[in-house]
Amino acid sequence: MAIIGVTAGQGGLTTADGRPLDAALAPALAALAPRAPVVVLVHGYKFSPERAADDPHCTLYAARPAEGSWKEPSWPVGLGFDPDDAEAGLCLGFGWDAVEPHLASLLATGRSGFARVYDRAGETGLRFADLLRRLAVLAPERTVDVLAHSLGARVALAALPHVEVAPGRMLLLGAAEFGARAREALAACRAPRKPAVYNVTSRANDAYDLAFETFAPRRNWGERALGLGLRTPPPCWLDLQLDRADVTDWINAQGVALRPAEARLCHWSFYTRPGAFEVYQAILRRRPGWDLGSLRASLAFATQEPRWSRFAPRGPVAQRFGVGRGLGRA
Repeated sequence: MAIIGVTAGQGGLTTADGRPLDAALAPALAALAPRAPVVVLVHGYKFSPERAADDPHCTLYAARPAEGSWKEPSWPVGLGFDPDDAEAGLCLGFGWDAVEPHLASLLATGRSGFARVYDRAGETGLRFADLLRRLAVLAPERTVDVLAHSLGARVALAALPHVEVAPGRMLLLGAAEFGARAREALAACRAPRKPAVYNVTSRANDAYDLAFETFAPRRNWGERALGLGLRTPPPCWLDLQLDRADVTDWINAQGVALRPAEARLCHWSFYTRPGAFEVYQAILRRRPGWDLGSLRASLAFATQEPRWSRFAPRGPVAQRFGVGRGLGRA
């Protein structure tokens, strides 16, 4: 099968249906075409394979998910994977327990449920590193890429100091992590080659970035969410604001039909916006011109709009007084 669910449980890693992981991975990797991609997906907050109603293997990672929320489309299908076609590549959905009741947590520990899941995401990075190591051993000739949403980005980044072979490309969508900690994870990565990190941001995610900064445990008040991008990003890093009009125009000019951004407030537009998955396909399937160097050289990706710019006044009055014109990282 070209789509495999992986669960990080108390006893280690297994497939979603309970099989030994290596026994499932080895034949799937062996059946792949030579240049077929291998991509690992990592979900964020409020999903857990331990709870049937929140199981990502039945929603986000399923090739044919049961009917549910509009926020739960099939990620593998969106990225061009097919459970019956090894030529399309191998997609692994990494499931971890990202659910914690707020009230019960506050009463028991004095900390919010989100803060506890944030801590758990960092710990889960060790399990994710274990998966990356297994893939490197079973298929050393292949490059493994990662696509992670929200707190899944913290899981993926937390794995970097614990692997000898880093992912090739990491797409972080609406990353629920602090910029300083992302830098630390990259600096601690022992792999000879750093991953190419595409930090996909959106001004429609601003309220969620602020909520993250409020409820996640900060070491100091100067720490800011990755949604604001990195000041002086390292060579392996690109801040890609997907809902900028000039970014949309650039993407459309490359033949990818990304619809203009409409949402002013949405944490899920990173994968529900029409055309977004086609953008990620272009990156992960290595279409010419979508490598990190090419995108960093384009003026469309040089800056980000300031936080709350989606809520700035629009129309003639705003134009007259220059409201919302300022660009750049906060």
